[in-house]
Amino acid sequence: MTKLSHLHYVLLVIAAKRSNGSILPPSASIGVNRAGLTRAINMLIKRGLADEPDAADESSVWRTEGKRKIAAVITEAGRAAVAEADGKKPEAEHSPAEIEPDPVQAAPQTKQALLIAMLKREEGATLLQLVEATGWLPHTTRAALTGLRKKGHVITASKVDGVSLYRIQAAG
Repeated sequence: MTKLSHLHYVLLVIAAKRSNGSILPPSASIGVNRAGLTRAINMLIKRGLADEPDAADESSVWRTEGKRKIAAVITEAGRAAVAEADGKKPEAEHSPAEIEPDPVQAAPQTKQALLIAMLKREEGATLLQLVEATGWLPHTTRAALTGLRKKGHVITASKVDGVSLYRIQAAG
């Protein structure tokens, strides 16, 4: 079973919906800086969920080697990981209407909204997952958690296999 951080999941879902499978350009609503995006794509490539073919156009260029322009695209393993995370089998082809993601539902509009969305998930989020998703340093991420607490969010922390897992408790 492939565990995906929220950022990895969003990048793969958007790539899966594109006809060329390109991870780039990222949705503007992701709100992650270039360094965070670079780390996330490197991890996807390392795990075999993305590959690096020649870029078809300038908007999909991930990196360059001399004059060679390289893209980052989703692999079949990446599509399977998304389907697994969604709890359904991978689909072979998408209709043209499904290719471009809905920008309104692609991801939260701010990093704080992204943090809240990740903390509201049933599985919660680790500090590392929050750091990867936002591109913030760990101390900044912890400060953001404190800020959410000050705004009235009830955030719980529990240890699972020695790793702190953070969640926002549901109201009620």
